[in-house]
Amino acid sequence: MPQIVVRLATPEDAADVAALVRAVDLHYAGPDVAQPLGPTLAMVERSMREAEGTRYALAFQDGRAVGLGCFAVLRPGFKLTGLLFIKELFVESDSRGRAVGLALMRWLAEHARSLGLTRIDLTTDGTNAGAQAFYERLGAERMDKVFYRFNLSTDVLADE
Repeated sequence: MPQIVVRLATPEDAADVAALVRAVDLHYAGPDVAQPLGPTLAMVERSMREAEGTRYALAFQDGRAVGLGCFAVLRPGFKLTGLLFIKELFVESDSRGRAVGLALMRWLAEHARSLGLTRIDLTTDGTNAGAQAFYERLGAERMDKVFYRFNLSTDVLADE
């Protein structure tokens, strides 16, 4: 099996990150909703340039970016140790089943530990049984939490 290399993405990787972010959108939302590559690349470059909380881990196989982890460090967290929140974990369809997701998760865990963080949190869609089974195989604990969202494209929370 080809070696998988995972590392923190740099600004020079913006095109690879954008291509995988677009692949995430195509996978979950489809071609009618997914944004074109140009605006996707602009968003990735902006997030990197402005040093937002977003970070990207890339998994490479045979020199090609095939997996992506979008994450942020959140504090304070339990006993002020903070946590790593995974927003997206994605592996291109032709690379699934080749331990790319496992390599990404191991890298993310080691990265979190190196920062003194004591946990990783993430969510999945309720219908994404494959992702849930994957995380549970790795030892993740299913939490009894309620997820909320404010849709800011409406007037919710706006000053009136």
